[in-house]
Amino acid sequence: MTDKIVLRKGNRQRLDLYSTDLHILVFLEQQRMLTVQQLYQVSKILFKQEMQEYSFKNRLRKWEEYKLIRSDFYSNGFNGQRFKYVSVGSKAIDILIEQQLLAPSYNKQKIYKFNQKKNVIHFLATQQAALNILFMLNSKRLKTLDGKAKYDMIYNVNLFSHSPSIFPYEEWIPHSQNLHQQNKAAYHANFAKYKRHNHSNQPSGKTMTIVKPDWIIRLKPNEEKDLFINIELDTGTEPIATLVEKVFKYAILAENNPSEQHFMCIIIADDSFSSRSRFGDGIKRAKNISERFIADDFVKKRIKETRLIPLILPLKYAVRNLVQLLSKYS
Repeated sequence: MTDKIVLRKGNRQRLDLYSTDLHILVFLEQQRMLTVQQLYQVSKILFKQEMQEYSFKNRLRKWEEYKLIRSDFYSNGFNGQRFKYVSVGSKAIDILIEQQLLAPSYNKQKIYKFNQKKNVIHFLATQQAALNILFMLNSKRLKTLDGKAKYDMIYNVNLFSHSPSIFPYEEWIPHSQNLHQQNKAAYHANFAKYKRHNHSNQPSGKTMTIVKPDWIIRLKPNEEKDLFINIELDTGTEPIATLVEKVFKYAILAENNPSEQHFMCIIIADDSFSSRSRFGDGIKRAKNISERFIADDFVKKRIKETRLIPLILPLKYAVRNLVQLLSKYS
């Protein structure tokens, strides 16, 4: 990879791109879409750039002139949330491929879908949850509870961020076991659809998605074990019964991959996401979900027998509690 790239525009204008800039653009492509404030946090915390926020914003404006990024503006009424968000641009993709930071087969057309999310707030709140985890764990030494093992977590070495579309959770389902062909009644009445049965091998079937998180953070503290933090961002509109259904799907995922440790992290969007947010503190919502899980014997049984680790907390508290869980199960 080149240490410095000079882009020119006309006879007098130029833009210098350094290796850190390229890695920031790779990160933006990976995360799909971030607010300007989120990308500034990334540059400071993950990539150690010492730059004032106004200087960073000026640099982003220049990046946009050179088609390295694209921007949009979100506004929800006079008193609601307002912010600018960015996604990677076409020129950046060309440079990243040239510098072997993206594969030559990269589908350039897909970047135009990155900023076309149906629910912008949900996606960006999910990104904030993912970033909070990355920021907390990067350069952190995790210790097991017995103190026998210590792990230094480094982003892009043993700490990774994945879009669920790039890192799908799938399994092969023979036609005789096709879950979607069964009666989709209440989950208690049809509990069997979330269990695996040993049937004889069938000659045909299909690959199906077990569950699709909103985002995935993966840790690899040692060669033998992978830890997966599966983020389910909750804005308070999803029925709790739907979250209960997801527990059983994550239980299948954990059951199918006994060498991995899976966390189902239901993170409640709260007022820490934005000072003008419509979200509250998230505490009551987290309590209601937790109480439903605790009161359900089937949920508790599947969590226990598959070693699935649930976490249900508002955004502002989630990372602190997650670090404690990681120390326990790493």
